[in-house]
Amino acid sequence: MTIYRMEDKVNLERMRRERVEKAREQMKKDGIGAYLCFQQGNIKYLTDTFTTMVYQFFNRNVLFPRTGDPILYEWGSRFGRVRDELAPWLKGNVKPGWRLGAYLMDGREPTDFLNDLKRVLAEHGVLNEPLGVDMPVYTLNFGEFFKRAGINAIDGGPSLRRARMIKTKDEIECMRISIMITEEAFDAAREAIRPGVTEADLSAIVNSVFMRRGSDGPDEPNICVGNNTHPNMMVYNMNTIRPGDMIFLDLHNRWRGYHSCIYRTFTCGKASQRQKEIYEECRSLTYKAVQKVKAGVTTADICNVWPSPEHWGFKTWRECSENAIGHGIGLDIHESPMITPLFSLEHPVKLEENMVIALETYYGDIPISGPGQGARTEEDLLVTKDGYEILTKWPVNEITEAWI
Repeated sequence: MTIYRMEDKVNLERMRRERVEKAREQMKKDGIGAYLCFQQGNIKYLTDTFTTMVYQFFNRNVLFPRTGDPILYEWGSRFGRVRDELAPWLKGNVKPGWRLGAYLMDGREPTDFLNDLKRVLAEHGVLNEPLGVDMPVYTLNFGEFFKRAGINAIDGGPSLRRARMIKTKDEIECMRISIMITEEAFDAAREAIRPGVTEADLSAIVNSVFMRRGSDGPDEPNICVGNNTHPNMMVYNMNTIRPGDMIFLDLHNRWRGYHSCIYRTFTCGKASQRQKEIYEECRSLTYKAVQKVKAGVTTADICNVWPSPEHWGFKTWRECSENAIGHGIGLDIHESPMITPLFSLEHPVKLEENMVIALETYYGDIPISGPGQGARTEEDLLVTKDGYEILTKWPVNEITEAWI
């Protein structure tokens, strides 16, 4: 038994405390009385609890009054065990959830939920202050329910995104570990690439690594083989590897909730000269953006290093926006700031120290409508005062050749 464990590098108690206090301070800055959260990343941020499918139906939520502690409304009968055993740091603030999705899907007003919400907000002295709700537009009636109940509900998403953009020491360490596990998955995929293996086979191999290394759950990877690399079809299916194929994998592991997001490109056998040229153009597009990164640089500065859509054979960014893009990364795979020529040139956001961002580009045969072949690369970076630290360590200077 080793004396070193991945968990030793992360102070979970400190991470939980710092996340909650950052969110509380953001509420103060934005004049918000409480957060009401339904999105998985925000629930994890405020309570350090996680589940898989049930969040999609709004069966769990968190209410965080600025003057109190986060209250988790947990799904079904598991609330008691979470309260008494699994989440002691919540200090007993775990209650049975409201299963709001069932009400909303049936067009019913969740009266009991609204009455309890008002009661808790009143107990904490914030009933008459704005309630920041992060819920996406699930039904237009949902906003009307708040209004009729006399609750000043506003969009709390931007406030929470601001709170989460700058990562703590422990959050960054969680992402280092997540990336380390992803690199093992890339290696397992490299060993498996050979004629007859399918995209689905590679997905199973990748997820086997993730699950054995204590990740949060199976991933839906983007694994493209042969013609599926041109354009990036962003799927995996029974498409089968043949000798000479290009292959790229987009892997997003989660460890303690924190994502990796990494593209790497492979060939089945020795890469041809054309494949090497495609790959180098893709890699250079990524690194033109990487080399701009440091605190104080804007998202517009990064987008300005990329060529126009004509470089990929298109007229507008709407037609090829995924070919040069960046995004924050953390408890969600896409967080603020978003980095895209679609709007970053006109609405730049300044990078700050201890943001973690991903930068990714694509290049392939022209026209991209195919058939043909393409490559994609992506790096995860920590923004530093004077530059950046590349967190992803899988080799990127040359295409990875497998089955040789």
